[in-house]
Amino acid sequence: MGSSSRPFLSVVVCTRDRGSAVAQTVTSLLGNSYPAYEVLVVNQSRTDDTAQSLTALGRDGRLRSLRSCEAGLSRARNLGVCESKGQIIAFTDDDCDVPENWLEEVAAAFEVDRRIQLVFGSVIPAPHEPSEGLIPSYELREPFVARTVRDKKRADGMGACMALRRSTWDALGGFDPCLGAGAPLRSAEENDFALRVLLAGFWVYETPAVRVLHRGLRPRQAHDALAANYLFGTGAMFAKHFRLGHRGIVPLLSLIFLRWVFERPLVSYSTSPRRLLRLTAFCRGWIEGMRTPLDRATGLYGLPSPVGPGLGGAR
Repeated sequence: MGSSSRPFLSVVVCTRDRGSAVAQTVTSLLGNSYPAYEVLVVNQSRTDDTAQSLTALGRDGRLRSLRSCEAGLSRARNLGVCESKGQIIAFTDDDCDVPENWLEEVAAAFEVDRRIQLVFGSVIPAPHEPSEGLIPSYELREPFVARTVRDKKRADGMGACMALRRSTWDALGGFDPCLGAGAPLRSAEENDFALRVLLAGFWVYETPAVRVLHRGLRPRQAHDALAANYLFGTGAMFAKHFRLGHRGIVPLLSLIFLRWVFERPLVSYSTSPRRLLRLTAFCRGWIEGMRTPLDRATGLYGLPSPVGPGLGGAR
């Protein structure tokens, strides 16, 4: 599987009720030039539209579809990784397109240094009319390696363009199932994972060479809700690590607070969300994170569940 010089890669795409959109994403993935990879679509849809859209693409041995009756992005990602075969697992969203060299660049990013265990790339907004809505984005100008928890201030990342080593996912117990879209704590599962990577002594690498095009146009009236959910999850994530007594969390929070006061968010929502809204949502998430059950053995919210090897508290 793969070769001594080119590792086999897996791509996980999680989807819920976006049949034609995810079919476009999969089409772009299957057009990649990388020689050894698979695409796994984790389908949490409530109708058959997604399955029909994928069937319409025709048979391709690189494509597998997994049906999941559970909701939640972290649960879907954990299932996808558990069923994958790759040494490196890449992720994009069901409303993104990737260039044909995307997986080449993903593999190259991990070759920069063996200590790199997690990679984030740029999420570029597709051309759109600003009056019609907004597209969340995360545009990188230059490569950056986060080596310590303090460096996390400069590395937010978006799960829409992300890759990790399977061995690290196993060691850390997967994504926290209580974080992320569709879960009680709403977001921040990828940033929680990044923080856990750094706490384990590994590196997180951001590079503009790895990029996706984001088609996820949201109506402007959804702007505040998007930002609030993002900050709610972020607050819950930090509350967890505070409860676990992880070193460096308080200084990191201080640095992030200064960024919120004086700078724009790293994740762009086309316009900068109101600072009071961001602070309020963060505090609400923090409070919820402080009272959510926590499994200290795994460092994950909730109770352990035997979903698969290495999943720890994922359920």
